[in-house]
Amino acid sequence: MRDAATDAARGVAVPVGELSLWADLQGPDDGDVVVLVAGADSPGFRWTPALVDRLLAEGHRVLRFDHRDCGRSTRFGADDPYLLDDLADDLLGLLDHFGISASHLIGRSMGAMVGQVVALRAPERVRSLTMFGSSPAPGDERLGGPDEAFVEKMTARLFAGAPTDPGAQIDWLVELDELLHGPLYPFDRERQRALAAAEIATGWAVETGHGVAVHASPARLDRLAEITAPTLVVHGSADPVFPVAHGRALATGIDGAVLVEVEGLGHEVPDELIEELWLVLELHLRAAGSWTD
Repeated sequence: MRDAATDAARGVAVPVGELSLWADLQGPDDGDVVVLVAGADSPGFRWTPALVDRLLAEGHRVLRFDHRDCGRSTRFGADDPYLLDDLADDLLGLLDHFGISASHLIGRSMGAMVGQVVALRAPERVRSLTMFGSSPAPGDERLGGPDEAFVEKMTARLFAGAPTDPGAQIDWLVELDELLHGPLYPFDRERQRALAAAEIATGWAVETGHGVAVHASPARLDRLAEITAPTLVVHGSADPVFPVAHGRALATGIDGAVLVEVEGLGHEVPDELIEELWLVLELHLRAAGSWTD
């Protein structure tokens, strides 16, 4: 596996409107583009090499980036809120900058919500949509809320506040990763510490406006039928953030969507999951007409 710090150092600052967004584009110029859209508060390099390297090996171009307000991209203050629509504009602006007319979107959590918005607003730009651990309507009582024990622990973290010492900050981020982790796969503490250290070194902040964007944006539950992109939904039965009903709603609402429920998976996309699901993801991308034999 590539060193986390080395992987995090890849990329360049890209002007998108008035913003500067960190972006890393790899792969052949003639390869079909796969955009990996990170979750809330998560820099783009956190997408595992287990996925990036497989896509590159198959001849794809792979684009990772830091959302606004995260990592090395432009920061926003508490008095300057934004919505998922703004994050979708950022993504479309990146595609325009690199001259990419259409791409596959693979998103996790909030990143998959951004993918939903792009698929609704600019369907011609989306070749396929893959969503890990996401929701069309966070906070909708019909789909259920977060796990109570998880909420209690997150509330305690909020009131305690984040530490200021870099070493303790690493522990704090690893603790969050563990809270999100399900029982299916072993928790790789050493790997998560390396990722947390790289995140802090490249521009970590305690709070962003991503959570506000998720909950203040219009729900998409009643508009899912408008999404025409071939869609794959992957959701864990042990997801503490979005119960599996959220994934089922996505798959039910989008015509032809494929749902993969993973027993014991939490709110994470570990290497082992990519290994086990690779053939499913490959077939999904092939079915979207992007792969050549």
